[in-house]
Amino acid sequence: MPGLAVRRARAADALGLDLPTEAGVLARLREVATEAGKDFILIFTPEDEPYDPLIKS
Repeated sequence: MPGLAVRRARAADALGLDLPTEAGVLARLREVATEAGKDFILIFTPEDEPYDPLIKS
């Protein structure tokens, strides 16, 4: 989309938000994918077997 970066920056300014860096976004994504909820085990009910995590740390 032409002008997306400008529109995003304008929206963030209007809402008083600081846009994170690409590195910050990727670090947060990795943290959420590998750390958040690691004590939670999702069980496939019919077979009573746990799902394997999609992303391993």
